[in-house]
Amino acid sequence: MRKKLFMIGLAVTLCLGLVIPAAAASPPSDQEAAADYVRERGIMVGDQNGNMNLASSLNRAELAVLLTRFRGGVEELQANTAYYERGCKFVDVPAWAKLYVGYCVRNNLVAGYDKLHYGAADPVTPAAACTVILRASGIMDGEGSVWSYGTACSYALGLGWIDEPTAHAESITRGEMAVLIYRALTGRHPGDTPSASQNTGDGYLSNGKPVTEENVLELLRQIEKEWPHGTVWGTHNTPGTHKNEVPSTAANRIMDVYWVSEYYGCSGYASMVSSLIFGDKTNPGRRVEDLSQIRPGDILFWVRNSDNSIWHVSVALESPDEIHAFHETDGNHGGIIRWPNQESQYSKNNLDSYRGENRAYRLEAWTRYPEDVAYTGNSAGAWSSDALN
Repeated sequence: MRKKLFMIGLAVTLCLGLVIPAAAASPPSDQEAAADYVRERGIMVGDQNGNMNLASSLNRAELAVLLTRFRGGVEELQANTAYYERGCKFVDVPAWAKLYVGYCVRNNLVAGYDKLHYGAADPVTPAAACTVILRASGIMDGEGSVWSYGTACSYALGLGWIDEPTAHAESITRGEMAVLIYRALTGRHPGDTPSASQNTGDGYLSNGKPVTEENVLELLRQIEKEWPHGTVWGTHNTPGTHKNEVPSTAANRIMDVYWVSEYYGCSGYASMVSSLIFGDKTNPGRRVEDLSQIRPGDILFWVRNSDNSIWHVSVALESPDEIHAFHETDGNHGGIIRWPNQESQYSKNNLDSYRGENRAYRLEAWTRYPEDVAYTGNSAGAWSSDALN
């Protein structure tokens, strides 16, 4: 009898053990989340086994590699190898790192201890890490700057790019560098969950309506009311600036093609507007080959012909008319959001300004209209039409 009761008790215990839910997996740390982000973008990769070695220290040679990738300079390196190799005159830089150090020197991102010594094997200090990421982000030091090497950590702390313990450490680890890069590129912490506008599926807009030029124009009118002309929208160091806090997976993939921020500046604004219209992950972007078929909501990139860098990013408000003119909206237009004066002919841009030889800029456009939604041209001149006001 005792044996029978014991077996019953054992069976009950085993059954209870089977139904006890497993402990939920711990969410990734900030460093792990940041490492996933930079690895996906090819900025920081692991060793031959794929390990990111986040607790390991980072040396100055490795830093040059990260900076080059952070700036999107890999293709430039491949096209001008000899030029960048000559930029590295230091005797203590290993052969594998010379190209990257040369790129960073040529672009005024790093400097050596003297003309012959770079300190390739030396650990990266927090001050050095903050200095180079600020420079690579376009926030330069020098005469008239709001920061210097001695205050780089304090300035980065103010931006939220670095934490106090990291700022006061003797050197920076690979994991801490991943977090710094993540925050510099996104303007937020890896664990942040910004407010979301939910997508509704391919072929549908964020308001649930089908993707049509008329329906996109309706959403643009709504966005203009919520984000009116004159709203502060600038770069990281613009006082009181707004930034993109809308989940923008599909739009961000477009921004990544050009290595521009999806959170701050004109590109961050364009990313937000696109996501408020077409949703987070749905309606993926594709290049517009015929610029005369630009439609409302398309993202426009002004590319410098001299070096293929991005000068400005905006969002089209209508298709080009018979003289190739069209309205657009943009952020960081003198530090604010700009919506055009609909009554002024001078508020329009024109395709002809970016065509032909000897032009300083060219225009490249991306659309998120599904391929089966045909271009109609019905939105040409629509932004200034009384029927749509």
